[in-house]
Amino acid sequence: MTQELQNGFLLTRKQYDSNGVCIFELWVKSGEQTYQLIIENEKAVCFALETDKAKLQSLCQNNQLNINLKSLSLQSFNSDEVFGLYSDSLKDYHKLRKLAEENGIELLEADIKPIDRFLMERFIQGEVCFTGQEQEINNSASHRANGVITNRLINHAQIKAGQYTPEFSTLSVDIECDEDGYLYSIGCHGIDLQNQAVEYVLYNGAQVDKPNDLPEYTVWLDTEWELLLKFNHVVAEFNPDLIIGWNFVKFDVRVLVKAAKRNGIKLKLGRDGSEIEFIDGNRDGEQRYPDKVYIAGRVVLDGIEVMKNATYSFPSFALDNVASEILDEKKLIQESGMDKLAEIKHLYKNDPTSLIKYNLQDCILVSKIFIKEKLVEFIITRTKLTGVELDRVGGSVAAFTNLYLPHAHRKGWIAPNLVAVQDYVNSPGGFVMDSIPGIHNDVLVFDFKSLYPSIMRTFNVDPVALLEAETLEKEQRIPGFRGGEFSRDEAILSSILDKLWDAREKAKSESNKVLSNAIKIIMNSFYGVLGSAGCRFYDTKLASSITMRGHWVLHESKLWFEQKGLKVIYGDTDSIFVSLDDSAFNESQAEELGVELNTWFNQKIQTDFNLENKMELEFETHFSPFFMPTIRGSESGSKKRYAGMKKINDSNSELIFKGMETVRSDWTELAKVFQTNLFQLVFSKADCDEYISSTIKQLRNGTFDHLLIYRKRIRQHLNSYVKTTPPHIKAARLANSKSDKALYFKGTSIEYIIGVNGPQVNQANVIPNYEHYIEKQIFPIAEAILAIYSPETLEVFHQQLTLL
Repeated sequence: MTQELQNGFLLTRKQYDSNGVCIFELWVKSGEQTYQLIIENEKAVCFALETDKAKLQSLCQNNQLNINLKSLSLQSFNSDEVFGLYSDSLKDYHKLRKLAEENGIELLEADIKPIDRFLMERFIQGEVCFTGQEQEINNSASHRANGVITNRLINHAQIKAGQYTPEFSTLSVDIECDEDGYLYSIGCHGIDLQNQAVEYVLYNGAQVDKPNDLPEYTVWLDTEWELLLKFNHVVAEFNPDLIIGWNFVKFDVRVLVKAAKRNGIKLKLGRDGSEIEFIDGNRDGEQRYPDKVYIAGRVVLDGIEVMKNATYSFPSFALDNVASEILDEKKLIQESGMDKLAEIKHLYKNDPTSLIKYNLQDCILVSKIFIKEKLVEFIITRTKLTGVELDRVGGSVAAFTNLYLPHAHRKGWIAPNLVAVQDYVNSPGGFVMDSIPGIHNDVLVFDFKSLYPSIMRTFNVDPVALLEAETLEKEQRIPGFRGGEFSRDEAILSSILDKLWDAREKAKSESNKVLSNAIKIIMNSFYGVLGSAGCRFYDTKLASSITMRGHWVLHESKLWFEQKGLKVIYGDTDSIFVSLDDSAFNESQAEELGVELNTWFNQKIQTDFNLENKMELEFETHFSPFFMPTIRGSESGSKKRYAGMKKINDSNSELIFKGMETVRSDWTELAKVFQTNLFQLVFSKADCDEYISSTIKQLRNGTFDHLLIYRKRIRQHLNSYVKTTPPHIKAARLANSKSDKALYFKGTSIEYIIGVNGPQVNQANVIPNYEHYIEKQIFPIAEAILAIYSPETLEVFHQQLTLL
């Protein structure tokens, strides 16, 4: 039966060979049904230079590769003629790539997965319109709801870009286990399309007495083997579109896969009854590659990675910390290193009810975070905008390639391969002005809206425009930097950015924060991509023409403000800080100043470059007062560090820190509390002596012991610290030596305090070294502000510290 044209949203994609031909398998969600689309008779494609055609033809013949060589009216970025290589099978395609590398022949765009090329060339970005031959499927390999098959197989599928916004069901999964990966329980919290929740905790009751007060959502099982089988059944029965978790792929999935292998069980979690596919990126005890997981028709999402993609930032991404900040809720067992594991092991055997509640609560917290922060909406939006997979970690380069490459092909260009490491040239970073340190009464901050994207739009900074400018007369080119010049014709990148820009303005007008944020992230990533050796379009002339134009913009803005009689005290990348002290202006004229500068830039860019200015300055913030510190031990102004009272309205202000200890994760809570209180006193022009003395007195009598914890991530193997041993490594080594297990290792985080006997993992019996905290946490903060606000107080403090 021929399926009518239908719109849906792409869940997962896979490519494989069957009977010697390449098959693309797509799982698509449409309404309450999912469709397994099978696409046949497609080719795996790459390109090569015409000068290598004879060699490649010979390689294919000698190795019996079924590959068709076809001349094309396309050229490389070096303006060489290219031809296409079309393979019926992935096997022959991969063999061709290997043979070409062995024989020193360069293939172009050969690293692009055939299924990704298939989708991008059709401009399919999540939303898909499809048809094909629907086939009856085995009920055991499908899911039924109320007697209706919800998974359907479509053979000979044909697809094109569609329009569809999906709704997804989610299953939040969390495991509890011992240090060897022996499973205690698996918690599941599902939310279906009707927003109804289901709850399960599967409990491995082996060698555990079954209590009488088990929660109603408990499924008590006798072995780890039964636990895994039941998990298969729960996933199939609930049939989620998304499986979510926290640190999920790196930990939970890895443990589940190993446990299944140990028990001789297949984790059949796919919608077609297929087994989970897991590629462990850990090589020789080191995480060298990203872990990858594929479940047919189900998207696996790690909450940490999704939030990082959405540019969230926390001192710690531990679930307890994120849930506390976002939901104002906590885990039922607090994070405390070895103590947490010991407590879980104790609860498993002695208090299953408490462990079951804890396990489910973790699942619920993840579900709530996804809902509260609209993370599913964010990944759907990102896919709609870029075409990257829903579960793609990072993906800035892939997003750029998806959007740019099809347009480059249609302009007649085949993209280059990645630049060799030895050929990579760094481009200048964002411009940071020298600052004028001190306490300023009134400071206005002006920002250029998405400066780098707007520079690309204004000056046509674009890989293909860079190539096309070479054929033009000098006066027809737009000047860039480091030898870069660009065509005046409509460029691919400026066209893409114009559409994104308009879409963001519309999203902002409609208060659609998810869409607005997603577009902002994508637009801002384009500069980083063009300056990265990991992008095939990298060229230092591109990245430099963006950043150095930014330098020019800030420099010209500074001159303009100074000509108005205003003092520019600082500038950073896309922001400029203007002091109103000793000027004829006041804060009520901030908006007017921004409009005037925009008008001036419009005229200047039209006059100097004959271009339309697409850069726009906005008044952002009024600080009153504002503090810019000096570099420690110097009279020069600092950079990327400041504090100020941000005016909300005539009666309310908010204390803001940038780059200071308060916002740094490697400083203690003591430092953060002290700095906040001290600056509030300074900005209100109060005396600080009594507060400083009181803080030191309370510190020494133990009042602030709960604020003395340092938190640090271990970024290298413990044995690699030879020449110097940082405090957190000393604490980790000491904790490991006192335990039978390696509790701390590369990639883990550690909490420790500085005791009288050195750094130690935070425990109740450690006596703090209070003088360390005075010298290293209190004094540096006081010194920065008191050197300007009250040098006399600082001198007394310094003398007291010296006597100690």
